[in-house]
Amino acid sequence: MATFSTFTVDKTENGEGRPRSNSKGGGSGGAHTIQRRRDGPPDTKVVEEGSARRNIVRKGGNSEVARHAKTDVVDDGSSVLYGQSPPIEPGDPLYDPYENDENYVLVSADESVTNGPRSPPRHNYDPDHRRMVFGPMLTLSEFKRRVVEALNEYFSSEDAEETIGTIKELGCPEYHYEVVKRAISMAMDRKERERELVSKLLSASSPELLTTDQLGKGFERLFEFIDDLELDTPGATEITAAFLARAVVDEIIPPAFLVDPVVVGLGGDVVAQTKRILSRDHQYSRVERIWGPGDGRPVSELKVAIDQLLVEYLLSKQLSEAERCVREMEVPHFHHELVKRAVAAVLDKPADEQAAMLNLLAHLHKTETVSPAQLEQGFQKLFQKLPDLVLDSPNASRVINSFLAQTKEFCPEAEGWALKANGDRAEAATNGANGTNGHA
Repeated sequence: MATFSTFTVDKTENGEGRPRSNSKGGGSGGAHTIQRRRDGPPDTKVVEEGSARRNIVRKGGNSEVARHAKTDVVDDGSSVLYGQSPPIEPGDPLYDPYENDENYVLVSADESVTNGPRSPPRHNYDPDHRRMVFGPMLTLSEFKRRVVEALNEYFSSEDAEETIGTIKELGCPEYHYEVVKRAISMAMDRKERERELVSKLLSASSPELLTTDQLGKGFERLFEFIDDLELDTPGATEITAAFLARAVVDEIIPPAFLVDPVVVGLGGDVVAQTKRILSRDHQYSRVERIWGPGDGRPVSELKVAIDQLLVEYLLSKQLSEAERCVREMEVPHFHHELVKRAVAAVLDKPADEQAAMLNLLAHLHKTETVSPAQLEQGFQKLFQKLPDLVLDSPNASRVINSFLAQTKEFCPEAEGWALKANGDRAEAATNGANGTNGHA
């Protein structure tokens, strides 16, 4: 006895349906069922490993559709749910005339196309990785390491433009304030030459590399670590104040920065020292040369720095401060110019200023700041210039002889100096050096 569920509908030739049993005794229908069971389940093929897509190849059996199906088309079963999709006709937005054209190959455009005149460079675009870059390209620690390398190279080459370009290529504008902090902290352990180079770099970097806000943030970061810097570098507070004063004079930081409540709270002694530096007489001309002439400047600028030092000494009469300034020049081979210009500066001055200048020379000799050889060379240059000096200062010969005689009191080596003057007008000075009186 057959149940209702064992019957299926079969089509007759005239299109009428008749029941067909799936049991073994069902005639041709049973043979068809046995054949399908013998064939097994449909095959399953996976296109690539890890893909969720499955291409199922259906067994077509002996149907007319299977015999005439294209062998190169894989049926994924979607036609059962959605039916056969109609072909895309020309004029349809999805129509692609090259879809089945084997001679049509898609390739990637080369750099000459992507970087051509029709494709200008974009902001934050990394051409090496072909992707948009948001934020800094490096970590903060890596950026600091690269900046240290760039600054060390700058101290050797003195090429500010190359250093600015190197830092810009790092692609980390968010970290540019670290350039200020790192450059100044590195200059603290070096000489006046490197400090002057850092001041020039900061001035050249504004505003192309360093904005006003980034410069201010860099100094604020220095204020936060000034106590630690003071332990490693005594005088770090004064050095930082000098850098800040130089930045104000170079007009890369506004003077209003020094009265900002947050800055005053963070800076403390540094801001107070900066205000004192800027409140002196002729502060701008002095701050422009705040690092002294030991920064690699030409001889003409060294002479200007010496003249400024001597003028300041005559106003303050502070021997220790003058000694410190002379040492900071770090030009011991140029001290003879200091001796010559010190004596020449007081040829027409009152006796008290001449005595003060003589005390300075004696102090510099006593502290071994200026060597006897440099003293001798300085007086020798005075005697060589005496014909020109007497034209402007008739008492030049008498004053120089007086300085030379008193120099022998604190410098015994002066007894053996063989000084020679140029010209007949300076003959009296030569006689005076030998112990006779003469006037030009």
